[in-house]
Amino acid sequence: MKKNTLILLIVGAAIILIISYCQFWSGGEKNPTAVVDPETMGNVPPESSSATAGKPKGEVPPPSEQASAPSAGFLPTQMEDAGKFEAYKKHLKEMAVCLNMQVGQLDPQSEINFETFNKAISPDLGDIVMTTDEWSATDIRTKAGELRRIYIENSPDPEKQSQKTLKYYSLGASGEQKELPLAADQMANPSDALIASLESDGELVGKSTSRRMFYQNGDDLLLIERNGKIYSFELPHDGKTFTCIDADSTKMACRCK
Repeated sequence: MKKNTLILLIVGAAIILIISYCQFWSGGEKNPTAVVDPETMGNVPPESSSATAGKPKGEVPPPSEQASAPSAGFLPTQMEDAGKFEAYKKHLKEMAVCLNMQVGQLDPQSEINFETFNKAISPDLGDIVMTTDEWSATDIRTKAGELRRIYIENSPDPEKQSQKTLKYYSLGASGEQKELPLAADQMANPSDALIASLESDGELVGKSTSRRMFYQNGDDLLLIERNGKIYSFELPHDGKTFTCIDADSTKMACRCK
């Protein structure tokens, strides 16, 4: 009798151990622990096509009044025009209030260009993680006195067959544009030789470019430069957008919306 009872106890204990063992391993596989690598979080640049889709590329500045070679920026105070520097500094203070962000101090002896502007806004935005080239516009004046524009727009979509589109314009005295005919194969992905050929048709009046910079915090800056100087920019931050035009002159005008 005692022997049978002992056998039953041993068998029961074995069954309990087997059941416990199965529950332990099956339960562990149902809810595996998620592993997160902190170095992979943040600082990931957006895909080019999705980041720029539907975003405005900005207006092309009017041609310069006189032929002007590209420069790296303008020198404020007595070295060029103190009025430009004061206007620039005033509007940056307005931007700080509008966007509720920190804006660094400007060095009155530094060139006012993208590098110094970026240094002023980077305390809040962080580093640039990606840059896209939106378009470029080269203005020339022919020997006959006609003003022409060579406009090249870049596509943000890598799936598109044409990554660059060329358009050629004649510009009127009031700024109106008349498109000059080009062959379809010239407009799609134009060659460097074709662009150089069009540029050689006249004297360089000026060149404008549009870029979009994406920052660590998720904001993006649309920047338009004319002859190497900041002409306009648009910066969204904290639910508002600050826009400026004519930033290369004392007529600089900005708005907060």
